[in-house]
Amino acid sequence: MDVRRLQRARWLALVAVLALMLAACGGDDDETPDESETTQGAEQTETEPEGTPGEDVSFDLRLGTVLPLTGDLAAFGPSINEAVSVAIDVINGTLEEEGIEGISVELVASEDSQTQQGPGVEAATKLVQSDDVDVVIGAMASNVTIPIAESVTVPNDVVLISPTSTSPAVTDLDDNNLVYRILSSDDLQGVALGDAVIEAFGEGATVNVGARNDAFGTALKDLFEARFTELGGEVGESLTWNPDAATFDTEAQQLASGDPDGWVIIDFPETFAQFAPSLVRAGSWDPGRTFMTEAMRNADTLNDIGADALSGLRGTAPTSEDAPARAPFDELFTEQAPDQDLTGFEGSSFDATILAFLAAIQAGSSEPAAIAENLASVSGPGGDKYTFENLGDAVTALLNGEEIDYEGAWGPIDFDENGDPGSAVYEVWQFEDGEITTLTTFTFGQE
Repeated sequence: MDVRRLQRARWLALVAVLALMLAACGGDDDETPDESETTQGAEQTETEPEGTPGEDVSFDLRLGTVLPLTGDLAAFGPSINEAVSVAIDVINGTLEEEGIEGISVELVASEDSQTQQGPGVEAATKLVQSDDVDVVIGAMASNVTIPIAESVTVPNDVVLISPTSTSPAVTDLDDNNLVYRILSSDDLQGVALGDAVIEAFGEGATVNVGARNDAFGTALKDLFEARFTELGGEVGESLTWNPDAATFDTEAQQLASGDPDGWVIIDFPETFAQFAPSLVRAGSWDPGRTFMTEAMRNADTLNDIGADALSGLRGTAPTSEDAPARAPFDELFTEQAPDQDLTGFEGSSFDATILAFLAAIQAGSSEPAAIAENLASVSGPGGDKYTFENLGDAVTALLNGEEIDYEGAWGPIDFDENGDPGSAVYEVWQFEDGEITTLTTFTFGQE
């Protein structure tokens, strides 16, 4: 029941009690109350001021992050973590502007996953068991997100929203409806990457494929190879490597061997920084004929490895290009976090935070199960569209019992029954002259 109807029901119940009391008191006079007076009283009660919408809704929403402040994805983690703080500032500012009391949102702690399973699980355990958070935002890498979900958040009935984990295995988790993500599954990126490589090298082309041996690398490698061969391509060398290996000379020699038309390499920045010199020494590898993925879409990282050595490198990546609130978010983030680089992925954690808040508003509770029950509703079609720029209107609509459709800085989101976004935009990017540019974009699912 929405708050307005609840208040009205309470008033009507009070009227009924008063009417019974008056009838009992007037029995000795054998007088029948004037029907018109009773009706008039009821009508007046119905038009009594109902107060501020949602005045009975009260909760404290406690959030925590597990993101890579160090390790393989440290080029992205700090700014993605900062975007959570920016979102909370927007939320609390909105509550103050709207005069809504009794609701608060707090970032309890930000923990470093180190882009590793062990530290990630330890960090999530602290947030859940010591800090008593309702929602964990994290992790970035799928091989960290999955064990956090399986061993920490799901067993403890806490919501987990990953900004960037893309492994298909996340979809299949036995998660009791508690795990969500903002970026789409690599089921789509496998198609995007296969299409892009065929477009670049032509039907019948041969490519050598290498990937880091983890949930992200091996899954995307298999998906790419399936799509590429379906389109008429051939896979030459196909290998994986341990990202923690001391050296990569043997793997680099195998990957560079033969005479392929091109290469596909699926890796993280810190590992590829060690792998790339081995490839260069192999002699026959050509970055201008190599495709990578979103983890390497960072100009600072590529410049640090070597702009000349990597010139012409291309790749695919999910993108928030043309997302409903991308441009105003970029402006807001640059203003609020001037010391952080804008990598393009910050909208993912920003949206995760706003959506958790909106789901709690609709539920009237910060209980994790209640938030999980409402995430799909506030993110998907069925109500008027709102962005963070008119967040106050979205909150008022929810408190009035209306449906909303949040349109994000990353994209429309539209969570499906598995907690995956219902649409995705991908780009083909290129690194040249020390900068990254977008060559083309294409969309899967809803616009």
